[in-house]
Amino acid sequence: MTTISPTRVSMYDFLYQDIQPMVSLLADAAQLSLPQTHLAISHSLQAIVSALLAYQQHYQGQAISKKLFTRSAVKELRKYNSMNFVTTNAILYHRHDVADALFGNSARVITASEYIAQQIKTTAPQAQILLTSLCVIALRELAILADYSQLDYEEIDNWFVLQPQFLSAERFAHTDSVIPIMLSIDAKATNTESINADKNTNSKTDINNNISESTMLPEVVTTNPAEASVHATVMDLTPPPFDRYWYELNKFTPKSTLPIQDMQQATSNYLKAIGRSPENMQSGSHNDMLVFSQMPAIYLPHQRWLLQLAKISDIYLSRNRLRITSEPINPPTRPLVNLRSIGNKNDNPSKPASETTIKHDTTYPIWKNPIILIIIVVLGTLSALATLKYQTKKSNGVLPATEAVIEQDLAQERARREAAAANDTDKQEKPTTN
Repeated sequence: MTTISPTRVSMYDFLYQDIQPMVSLLADAAQLSLPQTHLAISHSLQAIVSALLAYQQHYQGQAISKKLFTRSAVKELRKYNSMNFVTTNAILYHRHDVADALFGNSARVITASEYIAQQIKTTAPQAQILLTSLCVIALRELAILADYSQLDYEEIDNWFVLQPQFLSAERFAHTDSVIPIMLSIDAKATNTESINADKNTNSKTDINNNISESTMLPEVVTTNPAEASVHATVMDLTPPPFDRYWYELNKFTPKSTLPIQDMQQATSNYLKAIGRSPENMQSGSHNDMLVFSQMPAIYLPHQRWLLQLAKISDIYLSRNRLRITSEPINPPTRPLVNLRSIGNKNDNPSKPASETTIKHDTTYPIWKNPIILIIIVVLGTLSALATLKYQTKKSNGVLPATEAVIEQDLAQERARREAAAANDTDKQEKPTTN
């Protein structure tokens, strides 16, 4: 069984991690320092995601797909497969049009830019360049993700409905509680190293035991440098907490309802297919099943389209397509997801012959055969057209020559019969005369 992080379907997390390779390019475009750019990106993405949620709440997923994801600017940006100065020029050309369409009007864009400028201590025009540029990039990336996942309008609506829980304070409260503990552990470890330099081995062992007992977080404390670096990388890619000011600015009303599980997919067969059934835990044929791992304050239904979206998001992020490089000669291939990994119906274990149902060939009456019906319709149509044509010509006097020929044939036939009758009469009278 393969688990995947629930944040792979979070627009905020996806965009934050996806845009990291081009931070220096955005800093150059907005003439900001790298620390200012990092802060401005997080605030801008919060503004963009909240604007998207407000747009979907007012116009639904069909408008998202037709008016945002398929805009001419987004289609032009999708022609590029890497980020460079050529791509940046295209982004800067379309940024005002896309930002106004997303936020509703230019006044709201200016208000958001002024708020971001206050947070990063810069001017509003510089913040506006970064915000509007990210609008184009974010719509392009989400459009690609929805296209690769083949989401329809209803699935786009469901995808947007799941987003507020990734922005909730409960989710970031859990994340924030881990960081101070990690910092305190490092501080305690540094202090104990300085203290133990002047003490013997026994006292060093006692202090280390006290530290490990006081922290009570064995999953955070690790002695493997590789694991520590991986954990640090994951923590760095976690976006900062969401500012609810953007809900007020974009007029978005979050709903506290939890996503509803589809009862049709909550049956035992579906749970067995996705690896949630205890009966299937030891089965070797389902070790590659794809399921969502557990995450505090996040509730996701195990639906096929959502699992496929998460897997494609993971593949897309692993390719690091927004890195700064020249345009490749051959564009990257579309990511493909094995249907077995998202619970295909054909993955169920085959039943024995005694349990399989025998399927008989169904016979249909002749009048239900589509081929015979087509033949009858064609013949009837042709006959009706021929009759109509004949009646039309007859009523218009187009057939006098045909009637004259018939009358001439009848006269000739009568003449022949009369000649033949005359010959028979002559033959009968000759013997009588003799």
